[in-house]
Formats: sequence, C-alpha cells, structure tokens
Amino acid sequence: MIQPYYQDDTVTLYNADCLDVMREMEAESVDIIWTDPPYGHNNNNNDLIHRVERAIPSRRAKGDDGTAEYEARPIINDGPEEMRAVMDGMLIEAARVLRQDCCCCCCCCGGGGPKPTFAWVANRMDEKGLSFFHAVIWDKGGLGMGWRYRRNYEMVMVAHRRGGKLKWETTSSGIDTANVVRIPKIIPTAIDHPTPKPVALPLHFLALHGKAGDVVLDPFMGAGPTGVASVNWDCRFIGIELEEKYCEIAKRRIIEAKSQMRLAI
Repeated sequence: MIQPYYQDDTVTLYNADCLDVMREMEAESVDIIWTDPPYGHNNNNNDLIHRVERAIPSRRAKGDDGTAEYEARPIINDGPEEMRAVMDGMLIEAARVLRQDCCCCCCCCGGGGPKPTFAWVANRMDEKGLSFFHAVIWDKGGLGMGWRYRRNYEMVMVAHRRGGKLKWETTSSGIDTANVVRIPKIIPTAIDHPTPKPVALPLHFLALHGKAGDVVLDPFMGAGPTGVASVNWDCRFIGIELEEKYCEIAKRRIIEAKSQMRLAI
C-alpha cells in the first residue's frame, strides 16, 4: 500500500508513479479526472523554453549568494514514447476508476504542433473503455512560443467511460457553454513547474462537471492547480506527482487555499 505524502479530511497527495497509485484505487471511486499530462515534447530539455530561462536572469532561481543561477527542469516522461506509454497506462486505469454514469476525463495537451500529439490523445481517449466527447480550446492570449504559427492555445480533451454519460452539472449560465475558454496563461518562475496552469482553468471544468463532495483525481498533479480548484469548488481531491519538489509546492498551495476558504466563511 502506497502511503500518502500528505493527507487531511478532503485531500490526499501522493509522491509516486500515478500508475502504481491508480492500480490500488477502487473501481468507480472517482467522479472527475482533470490533469495536465506530459506533452511528449521534451519541454524544458534543451528546447526553446529551456533556452529562454537560461538567457533571462529574472527567470532563474537565486543562489545562496543572491546571484541568479540556471538549473534545467526537464519534465519526467516528456519524451514522445514515454508520454504515450504513461498516458496509455493512466487512461486504462481511468476507465476503471471513473464512475460509470457520472464521470468525465479532461486532459490538457499541447495544441497545434509541431507534432500531432493532440490527435493521438483524442484517438486514445476513444478506446479501451473510454469514449471521446469533445476538444475544448484554451485560448491563453498573446503570442506563445514557436515560429511562424505561435502557440497561444492548448486543447483540453474531454471523455467519459464508454457506455456511460458525460457528467454535466447545471451552471449559472445554463447547460450550454462555448468550446473556447479564454483564461490568461501563467509565465513560469524558476521555482514553479515549467508548464504551470492557472487555477481558473481546472476550476472552469469543475464548475461544468462537478459539485460539492465529488472526488477529483489529478494523476499528473504538478504544482497543484487542480487541487486548489477542487478546494475552491468544495470537492475532495486526490493528487499524484512523481517529483517531490512539486508535491511540496502543491501541498503548501492547497493548505493555503483551505485556510483562505475558512477565513471566507
């Protein structure tokens, strides 16, 4: 039995491989999976982001002497073959742990190019127990990285268990919503995750698909934006992350979010 890295009454965090943890989870025990998996692009591993952070002092960490130092932060399992292997394994387990009729699976993946990763993810989410539902565009605003076609959007792929129904909760705007979400991106700092997501992004989907008390799972938790969103939406949260430094950041952010919620009551 894998022991939690952190646990309280509504939150459980694991510093472990998501496949190991998910294989120990009970079938049909999760209402929503919202996650930001590796993209298969070798992000922050001698790519353009890596070179930008190395070149700009404000994007570097500070050493003990106060000077700016650069430390590469490659993402685990972010090579093309590694990403597809871990995503395939995660989605196999997702089809098992998601509830049959009240479920959705939302995965954030790189949009556009240069590799058609988004197409592979959509196709993979339409087999082995899952049924692909929709691709939502996250418009991040501004011009992102890249050349000629600059990357200012990503896709959030939505699926549910095959034979079940997409979990959909009534919102203040009714049951219909646009399939383009405009939420500003976050510029990563030297101590943050290299590909951070704004809390508003998972929160948008929790508002559509979740309600108070639902169990939300993030198998690739990173620095914990889904966990903070889950706290804000009064959901229970299970987060899994391989790198301990991001587990620690996520734990601090979630504890702070819960503290702020208590102050607001």
